[in-house]
Amino acid sequence: MGFLDHTTNNIIIDAVLTERGRELLALNNGSFNIANFAFGDDEVDYSNIVKYGNNIGKEKIEKNTPIFEAQTNENLALKYNNISLSNSNLRILYVPTLRQITPTPTGNNTTAKISLVYNNNQNSVISQTVDIISTLPKESGQNLIDANLADLDFEVKMNSLLLSVYNGGAPDTSRTIDQDENFIQTYRINGVKSFTQLSSPNDFDLTNRFKLTFDVGLIANLNNDSFKQFGVLTVNGNTITGTINTYIEIVGLSSGSRLLIPVEITLN
Repeated sequence: MGFLDHTTNNIIIDAVLTERGRELLALNNGSFNIANFAFGDDEVDYSNIVKYGNNIGKEKIEKNTPIFEAQTNENLALKYNNISLSNSNLRILYVPTLRQITPTPTGNNTTAKISLVYNNNQNSVISQTVDIISTLPKESGQNLIDANLADLDFEVKMNSLLLSVYNGGAPDTSRTIDQDENFIQTYRINGVKSFTQLSSPNDFDLTNRFKLTFDVGLIANLNNDSFKQFGVLTVNGNTITGTINTYIEIVGLSSGSRLLIPVEITLN
């Protein structure tokens, strides 16, 4: 849904169905039912408030912000959706952020690249465990994540032509909730209560945060053509090498926090 401004006093709302909504509507069996909706502020640049101050910054946002038109791909729309809090008197100054703890980021990096190797040898690294934790920065002065924002569940999104969530050393699609026309597979995975101690001095050791743990790996039918289509394939005599770079997106379903983790797939 988007707002169209025709430079008049009338505000026109442009509402479209997502790809999933169109699929359900096409079934014509009564399964299509609009149960909820969400608003987002993807186009708003809040750095204007920091740069120009509260009053002028708000005015610049109101006057200069372009409004996006409706987006049918739910994986591209509402990257920053607004949050509804059950306590109307609650004042949230800091929203939890997602941090990758396995593989471990180095230096000032917030994420670490996941490296997967495809070849015919037994040394292939075809899957790897990923740990994500929800946390608050120390500057927030809070050592407890509000219950409204505690991420009990997460969405994990990846290209199904390259990657899959693994279980027991094999691809597992049992937790799939959607796949769009661009082959972005969405999984819903439950978090677990975590008391993991973080080494960073900028983080509190919170008592009510949740951790997401899952294994990601290569699909079973990955081949040389996959490297031609999504990356680079190099043939030098009898030696064939290749590289594909892609991403995994993690979304905390309560806080709306997102994390992009780079993935490098090499053919060796």
